[in-house]
Amino acid sequence: MFAAVVRNIYLLLSLCATAKAASFLAYGTCINPHQVKGICVQIRECNYLINVLTSNLTEESRTFLTNSQCGRDTSKHFAEEKILVCCPEEFSNRRRTNGTGQTPGNLLPEPGKCGKAWSNKIIGGNKTGINEFPWMALIQYKTGPDEFGFHCGGSLINARYVLTAAHCLKHPSLPPRWELYAVRLGEWDLVQDPDCIFDSHGLKDCVEPYMDILIDYGIAHPGYIPESNDQFNDIALIRLVDSVPTTSGYIIPICLPLTNKPRTSNVMQVAGWGATESGLSSKVKLKITINEWNIKQCQNLYREYGKAINSHYQLCAGGEKGVDACSGDSGGPLMAMQRLNGRNRYVAIGIVSYGPTPCGLKGYPGVYTRVDSYMDWIIDNLLP
Repeated sequence: MFAAVVRNIYLLLSLCATAKAASFLAYGTCINPHQVKGICVQIRECNYLINVLTSNLTEESRTFLTNSQCGRDTSKHFAEEKILVCCPEEFSNRRRTNGTGQTPGNLLPEPGKCGKAWSNKIIGGNKTGINEFPWMALIQYKTGPDEFGFHCGGSLINARYVLTAAHCLKHPSLPPRWELYAVRLGEWDLVQDPDCIFDSHGLKDCVEPYMDILIDYGIAHPGYIPESNDQFNDIALIRLVDSVPTTSGYIIPICLPLTNKPRTSNVMQVAGWGATESGLSSKVKLKITINEWNIKQCQNLYREYGKAINSHYQLCAGGEKGVDACSGDSGGPLMAMQRLNGRNRYVAIGIVSYGPTPCGLKGYPGVYTRVDSYMDWIIDNLLP
């Protein structure tokens, strides 16, 4: 395979020309022939192997290149996109951090430091409190030259990673020119910066400004098939260029289901800035409260539309008229309360995957990816 690539001069030129320091799609973690942990990426994203490929090749280096393969992405059209290699993490074509004060990305927060269930500034209705669900993330895409937009959600799980849906990284509905760009944290009202409300005495009360952090790369679950009708394995991780300061209180991670402890309640919540009943995205973070559906009923319902529901990897919730996660909420967390270390904490039970069109149809629940079934995959793909 690599011998053919080496002989292809056009491909070599393409590799050098297309290498760029921007966010990209990774294919998981891996171990290279030298037993160094890396990330599985398109070969054009790895300066280290491009340099080997374009140097005077020896038999040893040819063998190293061949054994560095970690797969193929057959959905791509060009050879430089199909070839996947295990690139040592420090040598990938990544945006570089400033190297100061970085919190390791492979550590998950202790239960007492995630999922805090407080909000002392509730506004009312379906609006969240100004500091409620402080792990909520907006995923920003570069949609054209100097053009950007938010089109998915996610949840911060530690200082360097955001949990989201795989269809937010690769899906037929995503225009090919769109690139993952940044994650916004600490946001409430998209129109204000900083976010402010007025208390009962008419005094203005503000929180800290939001943070936009560049995306390093995204990893979709290897079992996710974008064109699949069933959307199994709809889960992904986004690694941030810089670690997030999570000690201020206005940005903290959500807890993950690391234990088998029962939920405090079967009532769950979803939050986001997705489409509302008006058909337009909300400018303010909203929330809904929903109940889990009987999985057998959900399976029977979606079977009529040619969609299979796997109870081990998916769950259903909602189904009330006008109450649903919707377009733009994709990738956001389905949250439930658990008793951890003697306190109630929010845990990411699910990830918004798909639902009926239009949203909020009575008797049609939304479908969510079960997070607890993917904990091994999540932990295996967290790098320092």
